[in-house]
Amino acid sequence: MTSIFSNEDLEYLLHHPEVLTAQQQVATQGRVYFSIPLTDSIRATLHERLGIDLSHVTSIPMRWIKGDTAPHIDRGAHAFQQTHLVYLQDNPGEMVIGDQSYPITANTAYTFNEGVRHYTQNTGTEPRLLLGPMSEHAEPVGSTIVYYNNYADAVAMNGNTIAYQSGNWILGDPTYLVGNITGYTSWRIAAVPAWGYPIPTGVYPNGYDLTNLGLSGWNVYVYASAPCFLQGTKILCLVNGVPTEKPIETLTHDSVVKTCLNGYKRVAFIGKGTIQNPATTERLENRLYKCSPMAYPTLTEDLYLTGCHSILVDHLTAEQRKGTVKALGDTYITDKKYRLMAYLDEKAQPWESEGEYVIWHVALENDNDRANYGIYANGLLVESCSKRFMRDLSNMTLL
Repeated sequence: MTSIFSNEDLEYLLHHPEVLTAQQQVATQGRVYFSIPLTDSIRATLHERLGIDLSHVTSIPMRWIKGDTAPHIDRGAHAFQQTHLVYLQDNPGEMVIGDQSYPITANTAYTFNEGVRHYTQNTGTEPRLLLGPMSEHAEPVGSTIVYYNNYADAVAMNGNTIAYQSGNWILGDPTYLVGNITGYTSWRIAAVPAWGYPIPTGVYPNGYDLTNLGLSGWNVYVYASAPCFLQGTKILCLVNGVPTEKPIETLTHDSVVKTCLNGYKRVAFIGKGTIQNPATTERLENRLYKCSPMAYPTLTEDLYLTGCHSILVDHLTAEQRKGTVKALGDTYITDKKYRLMAYLDEKAQPWESEGEYVIWHVALENDNDRANYGIYANGLLVESCSKRFMRDLSNMTLL
């Protein structure tokens, strides 16, 4: 739809102080999200021409963008039915909506249904100014980081979200965050729809800029990451000079824990959290696994741990090595043993007990902030947490 606004409204939209300030920023930032006060004239025009009722809002979202926008489906803080945007200047390139291509022409509006894939191409380096993109509620929509508390929901890209972020690709940036990620400090990437490349591996903390991974312009679906033990797991400690198994939830900062090669080490951090466990047999990272004495002879009783928690082993099979490299980028060693994450160990079985469970982890004193130890959980040699991971990346409440 062309010729949306009057010359007076265009003058306001093109030269408002917030617009000019954002224009200066786009040269270095690539895209700038902002809003300006909504005038009665613009409100009436958008209602008449686009059918949007903006009687409940006082400002309108806008953005400057430089460069092509990758193929994506718009997401927002709340459910919506349509995306609305107006190009305010003539610019090089085309906007592609579904399988239709349109030139970027001043004072031209586009409306399309939620869920339609779209992108821009051949736009060069000249910044372009948009009113919107926004929903019918005047909320900004677009490429977004979508936060989940578990892998199953994130990879399914369903509605069980804990937060959205639209405006930049810095994890956990409170300026753009809608929702609550309190208590979550680190994330794994589950999906980047339409990206066409392998999903980046690793754990990324709040404050990490996903543009470092080439992810600007994409919808990115992330989930909280935490390797842990189920409450009740017994950790081998020294109590009054006697080796004693203690439930992990009873450990304190005065506790000393038996390590594989380094004697007893005092507790530095104890972390507590929760996990939603599914009633399926799917081998997901973010769920609980059961290790039984029949499969692990050193166990004194069943051990339950999360999929990302590593059992320490002498050797990795070819498949285990391949899976570890795919997940972490490399293989890793603790106390001269390979780390084998439970979800990659065929002897560990998905625990099909649906519900929310309390999980724990422990980090021991070490001069190296990033080093961990082999410790004994219900008699099985597994990894402890490093102080850095527990403090900065564990998504757990520290006690």
